[in-house]
Amino acid sequence: MKEFVIGVNNVVLYVALAVIWIAAIVMFSIQGFWSGVGVFITGTLTWCIVSGFWFVQSATYEELKKLNAKQG
Repeated sequence: MKEFVIGVNNVVLYVALAVIWIAAIVMFSIQGFWSGVGVFITGTLTWCIVSGFWFVQSATYEELKKLNAKQG
């Protein structure tokens, strides 16, 4: 079950990144260059921080699972 949750959350993270980039493109056309750049940079940096925490957590889970399999 945990593998399924990790897979779904990975998909959600990449969909969120796509939405951020689409929002940045919309801001380019509606509000102007600097608004679009601001949304792009701020959104991408926020996504990197959140996804970094998530990927570290899921990698830690995988490593613990391997260690438990070796012991048991």
